[in-house]
Parts: sequence; structure tokens; C-alpha cells
Amino acid sequence: MTMRQPKTKSTKTIQEVAEDLILKATHDPLFIPCNNTANKMIASIEKGGFRNGNKLMTQVDKLMSHMTNIGPISQREAYLEYDIQSFHRRLSDIRQLGVKLKAVSKVNPVTGQDYTRYEIMV
Repeated sequence: MTMRQPKTKSTKTIQEVAEDLILKATHDPLFIPCNNTANKMIASIEKGGFRNGNKLMTQVDKLMSHMTNIGPISQREAYLEYDIQSFHRRLSDIRQLGVKLKAVSKVNPVTGQDYTRYEIMV
């Protein structure tokens, strides 16, 4: 009788995504531009250094962590929870890393206003 390991969600940082992309780029040259973009982002992060003894978490890292561990996120949630004001630019950064995102349109039941939630496509 074998015991099944519980499924755990993992959070990938930009550095981990870049490592995955460099491996893919060695086998498929189409991944080279994505890898170059990821490396530029890492270089800009590393210039930021550390804050309060902890790794500086970028807005892209925060969004990736949220979508991986919690689920879809809207522009309003990103602003209120993580103070991300350039939400769509961060989504573009995530897409440049080779991550596919799915947009799901919703309607606020109280106000009737349309909004979109974004999630990582699996």
C-alpha cells in the first residue's frame, strides 16, 4: 500500500521562472526572448537589494504568488491588497515571462459594473 503525498501549491519567483526558461531556451530558440526579458527583470530586482532582511518581493512576484496560492485577482484587489497601481503593465510583464493568463469577465452583483479577474492558465 502506497501513501499519496498531499498536493502542495508552489510559488515561483521571477528567478525560478527564468531558470525554467533558460532550460527551455537550450532546447527551443523561441524561448530565448522570454529568457532575455526575465534576466533583465532579475537584474533590475537585484539592484534593489534587500529590505528588512527579507528578499525584496516585486509586484510581479506578488501577483504570481496570489494567482498560484489564492486564485484569480482583479485590478481592484491588486491595488487594495498589494498597492499595485500599474496592474495591466504587471500582467504584461508576467506574459513576457511566458506565463499564459486567462481573463474572466464578471459583473458586480451590487453595482452591476463589469470587471475582469485574471488567473494563470494550467
